[in-house]
Amino acid sequence: MADPGAGKPATSAPGKAPTWSEVAKGAPRQSVWTNYRISSRELQALQSGFPEILEVPDQELEGARSEWRSTTVIVRSMGRSVPAVWVAKEIRRVGKLQYDVECFSLVDGFIVVRFANGDDREAALLNGPWSMAGQLLAMERWRPNFVPGAGGLGRVVVWLRLSGLPLDYWKGPTLFRIAARAGEPLAVDSFTEQGGRFGFARVKIALDCSAPLKPGIFLKGSSEGVEDKFWQAFIYENLPAPCSKCGRIGHPTKECGSLFPAMGGRGEMVSRGA
Repeated sequence: MADPGAGKPATSAPGKAPTWSEVAKGAPRQSVWTNYRISSRELQALQSGFPEILEVPDQELEGARSEWRSTTVIVRSMGRSVPAVWVAKEIRRVGKLQYDVECFSLVDGFIVVRFANGDDREAALLNGPWSMAGQLLAMERWRPNFVPGAGGLGRVVVWLRLSGLPLDYWKGPTLFRIAARAGEPLAVDSFTEQGGRFGFARVKIALDCSAPLKPGIFLKGSSEGVEDKFWQAFIYENLPAPCSKCGRIGHPTKECGSLFPAMGGRGEMVSRGA
């Protein structure tokens, strides 16, 4: 049977093996494995055909887990894949580290980064948003039994703009209270914190990629006994467009496995420098 992944080389003389030049001119060889993800239907078929389960003792795994638990993060581009060596250099530059982090690629575009200590790891998680070659990078702590491609990464740091927010809402605690409805607040933009006026307030947040983006929230504040309610939109900077089916980021609509559309619509995205 012919190899289904092989292309047809250019014609050579009968009985004579083709030269490398002739092979190069032929159709490109298609990889048998295009990715390492399997569908739920394929998983069910595997469970039916191979029911045996090998259980690995926790004590056997704990020694290896201790090497990664406190110093390691998993990184993945939210757009095009980026080389691991670029990520390593950027992390060292931004973090002003005096050493090269250990960095290597897994399958499906996932990258492992291990720091020399836990403090540097935690600083990197707060230093975002991380981007490389125009691609936003998701970064979260390594966890036991992490399987690349199984649900992706759940955390990405972005800047949240609160355009049109009334000036009396521009204090740190109030900004954090509002931003917490979009994600986990990490810091107020230094210009905003110092009283600068961009025309919008800006808060750094960690987004949960497993949940649909929230487009905004209604705010209510009383003044002289009168309650006012207004809609505050959430604008996410440099975030890739969410899936139009489920409202989540990190996958195109054609790969969405959600059976139901997201509730409440989606937030607005702005590009760099907008």
